[in-house]
Amino acid sequence: MVPNSRFTELLADIEPSPTTTGQASDAHTAVRDHLEFHDTFADRHVRDFLAGSYARDTAIRPRRSEDGIERPDVDIIVVTNFSTVDDHPDDVLQELADALDDGFDVERINKRSVRVVTANAEIDVVPVVAKTIGFELPDRELGRWKTTNPSFHNEWSANQNKVFNGRFKPLVKLFKWWRRENRTGKRPKGFVLEVLASMYAPKDESHYGEAFAKMLEGIYAAYRGHAALGMKPQIPDPAFLTNDILSKVSITDWTNFLERVRVHAEYARRAQEEEDMDEATSLWRRLFGDRFKATANPPKARALSTTATASATAGYVFPNVAAAPPNRPRGFA
Repeated sequence: MVPNSRFTELLADIEPSPTTTGQASDAHTAVRDHLEFHDTFADRHVRDFLAGSYARDTAIRPRRSEDGIERPDVDIIVVTNFSTVDDHPDDVLQELADALDDGFDVERINKRSVRVVTANAEIDVVPVVAKTIGFELPDRELGRWKTTNPSFHNEWSANQNKVFNGRFKPLVKLFKWWRRENRTGKRPKGFVLEVLASMYAPKDESHYGEAFAKMLEGIYAAYRGHAALGMKPQIPDPAFLTNDILSKVSITDWTNFLERVRVHAEYARRAQEEEDMDEATSLWRRLFGDRFKATANPPKARALSTTATASATAGYVFPNVAAAPPNRPRGFA
């Protein structure tokens, strides 16, 4: 078993940098101010708030683009006074896109949002209408408005972190990094991974390696029966239990994901039970990639061990004096 510090080192490494976070803040603030004070859209604007992994603090460092910039994904929810009865989703999203196009590069109109690309962030702007419970958002594909509650998701995630004694969000970040390193399809991702972590990660386990192993084992044990039958389960949305968070995940993507969970659950368990540090580290690197730090100088350590054994076998006698302390290599952990 590797020490818990190796996982906290990985978590520090995959965290969005302060520069990335600061630039994302500037970017989403500019977009929000633009809509609030826009010449025409200001009449539609009621209020706005952040959602998604950026708001929930479960985001990992973004991939570096071809121009060398790490652009995080940010979700902005814009509460509007559109009518869910009279205003068609296509018209709502087009009006939002027109307003954004006055000051930003609108990349595309998505199924339920408008995507804006700035120099430092990629932003999905989602128009919603407030209801007694939650919100409704326009869905172009369905041609109607659909219930959602991103503000509840923000509160739910914060509460889960308390239930896990502060370890929920770090576990989610490890899960997302594992998913990036071991992609088997477009989905599941994002909030689905958060819900799975809340359901199957142990709440009282302080060692991240053991918690991660048990989480993968729990996920596979829960859904292997569905996979054997070529079926996909339904997992309820914490905000609306009648909504299935796997609705956009294809059966193929789900079964491929679950197979990777099965294989890597075995690797994780072997790593936790392995006494040899080099081997345990090698197993964890299969899950998390090169950013999970390798053991310091393992070939040299093995060579020294072999030399010492050979010398003892040859009958060498070592002097009965204290040895000088070794020079600890820089960065040794």
